[in-house]
Amino acid sequence: MIEPTNNFALLACIAFIVLAGYLAERTRIGSQMSAPLIILLLSFLTGSVGLLPNQAPVYDLVQAVMVPLAIPMLLFQADLRLAFVRSKTMVLAFLLVTAFTIVGAVIGSQFSDIGQAEHQIVGALTASYIGGSVNFVATAQATGFQDSSLYTAALTADALGAIFFLLLLMSMPAVKLIKNRFASAETLQRDQNEIQLNQQDEQVTESGIIATVFTSAAICVIGAWLAEFIPVPGGFIMAITLLALLVANFAPVRLKQQLAFDYKLGTLLMYMFFATIGLGANFSSMISAALPMLQFVLILVMVHLALICWLGAKLKFTLEEMMVASSACILGPAAAAALAASKGWRYLVTPGVLVGVLGYAIANFIGITLASLLQS
Repeated sequence: MIEPTNNFALLACIAFIVLAGYLAERTRIGSQMSAPLIILLLSFLTGSVGLLPNQAPVYDLVQAVMVPLAIPMLLFQADLRLAFVRSKTMVLAFLLVTAFTIVGAVIGSQFSDIGQAEHQIVGALTASYIGGSVNFVATAQATGFQDSSLYTAALTADALGAIFFLLLLMSMPAVKLIKNRFASAETLQRDQNEIQLNQQDEQVTESGIIATVFTSAAICVIGAWLAEFIPVPGGFIMAITLLALLVANFAPVRLKQQLAFDYKLGTLLMYMFFATIGLGANFSSMISAALPMLQFVLILVMVHLALICWLGAKLKFTLEEMMVASSACILGPAAAAALAASKGWRYLVTPGVLVGVLGYAIANFIGITLASLLQS
């Protein structure tokens, strides 16, 4: 196994997994799965059999640096007019999938024997699956969940449940029975066509790529400073999203013309993010310590997705809207942006990020409330 401190070797392996995903997507079978799903499967299998470590500093680098850097890149072409139109629908879709998560958590808690700390663990995991890991930590602290061994097991179950969720979510468009249940995406496709028509032929130059990286990095620097004045979870993501949208819609045309390869570069960085998610899930460590928690998370995810296929379709949401809203809920705004970008749904990148930030804002309240109700 490659040592966790061998940064260059691990970075090369991550890049190779992403390359394999790109190449596999061009095959007949791979085209039905999509590159992110293939990357996720390859990285999960590679990490689970022990070829690559489950934790390493370079993984943290990708998730802490490359993901924030990618978000502005994915938004530089965002049209706020279309984003606001779509965000109205996406907020409703997000609130709906949040309710599905709560229902899944309640059902999962009834069929899982987690132990004496059940109410604390259920509350923390539910908060995580509506907002993100920051909400897990905040809810655990608020409910007094401090047992280190259980804490680690819960985080491991959280990570593996996210992999299971993402695998099922990305497989949904390939299942005809599911796809045919949902409303037509003709309106969404018209928006996508409008975006493509409004874009000029992109000429990739060295100066354009450097300008894109510089602008995105500058936004992250300013966003990190602004986040100090935004006392809510996800303040940094909120800040860089706002700044990127300001650049996309109000920056001088000359500045925007300097940017090149922004969307594709952002997508590439997000693919590397997917690879680190897969590598971070250690299946073998789940067997003993976290099995009851894993059972809870799997039930939550399956109920969540089943309700999407039933009620989401019944309420005339499109599959695209439900998938991005669900990803924003379970995995957060960065993953929602990555999913929308990888599928070519540019019109859903901005709404996905916005509702993901909304999840950060409401998750603590829901997690703490659920823990209190289960304790009483």
